[in-house]
Amino acid sequence: MCDTMVVPSSSPGGTMLFAKNSDREGDEAQAIEIIPRRTHAPGALVHATYLSLPQVHETAALLICRPYWMWGAEMGVNEHGVAIGNEAVFSRLPPEDKPALTGMDLVRLGLERARSAEEAAATMIILIERHGQGGSGGHGHHFPYDSAFLIADATTAFVLETAGRHWALERVTAARAISNAYSIGSRFDRLSADAKSVALDNKWWSEGEVFDFGAAFGERLKGWAARGRQRAARACALIGARIDGPARLMNILRDHGPDGTRPHWQPGGFLPGTICAHGNAGPARRAAQTTLSLVAVLDRDLPVIWSTGGSAPCVGLFRPFFIEAGMPRVEPPPTARGDAACLWWRQERLHRAVLRDHATRLASYAPARDALEAALIDEISRATALAADRPRGERRRLLQDVSRAAWDVAEDALARWTRQAETTPVVRAPGPVFRRHWHRLARRAAPTGS
Repeated sequence: MCDTMVVPSSSPGGTMLFAKNSDREGDEAQAIEIIPRRTHAPGALVHATYLSLPQVHETAALLICRPYWMWGAEMGVNEHGVAIGNEAVFSRLPPEDKPALTGMDLVRLGLERARSAEEAAATMIILIERHGQGGSGGHGHHFPYDSAFLIADATTAFVLETAGRHWALERVTAARAISNAYSIGSRFDRLSADAKSVALDNKWWSEGEVFDFGAAFGERLKGWAARGRQRAARACALIGARIDGPARLMNILRDHGPDGTRPHWQPGGFLPGTICAHGNAGPARRAAQTTLSLVAVLDRDLPVIWSTGGSAPCVGLFRPFFIEAGMPRVEPPPTARGDAACLWWRQERLHRAVLRDHATRLASYAPARDALEAALIDEISRATALAADRPRGERRRLLQDVSRAAWDVAEDALARWTRQAETTPVVRAPGPVFRRHWHRLARRAAPTGS
């Protein structure tokens, strides 16, 4: 379960803002990777999660957020300022019975092959029609699904929603959020050639009626359990206000809904009803932990990307990344086993400490976290202004220095806040079902031999 949103600039000449919470299973570590621009030999293949397909001559440099076991990405941004995020949606069509592309594969392929949002949408549509969608998107259980995508660049955005090889495309002209429910009804800009005939043959639509893509193809029970409409409505209400920078979007990704503002709110429950999601037992909640968060300022010349690097944006700090600067530090990729050498697992130690008493332990360091995040945003704003007119090599060195310094400050803070959270006494622990769920995940992720 996920939430993705875009906010166009409210001023002429401004840039699009993009944000996404990636919700997956609670121990499904994600890697942040920066992949350079590459050229490929004629006849080369790209090996996606379940399917190999012809490679293009050149792929763009990009930053992706990728579940450790997948080739594809939950979200990402490329060097041209194109951003894509996907959402699981549930259609009435059965999954492909042969190797096909996952929604995450399509995110990465769109970013690798496109210089604009429009080009990315066109590329992904071709791939969907040619190869179909299929394979499990689940980590610990079989979980096939279709996808909805939010595709954006500095000036333009699209929602692309799919059911198997069928799709509907809508151009976005204002702030927009999507979640785990179909949102394109009858107001689409383009539609796959045979969508109406398939819906007609299956008696999901009758000629003479207005064609509604989501109503025709959506599976209602799963869509209801995913709470996608509820979360999308909440996100739309929050992004409807004036938003000119990344800080407000970071706070929206931390939102726990109206209930989250109550003194005794706890991250429990059995349905994924909040933007910042906390996993729990049960089929609707086991894949509803926010395992990585991303906010991006989609400047075509210099996109600025912020990510928590780990679970639960309400707990973590957003750090800055620049594609052309590369990763601030080289780390081993995460796996299913806890590993302090990996950012995701270092952040996870803090997250799980806070979960033992969310309100009390988060309060022990949240003011310092908010102050540091505001200082980093100001520093990155000054750095990007300085970098704008520098020669390419000098600009790259400046961005490398700034991102490495920010990483070091963030790492010092993470270690300090983890100690602070772990030593803050528990006043109000969550319920026994929630505790058992996280104890089971801790056993599963324990390093071999421990």
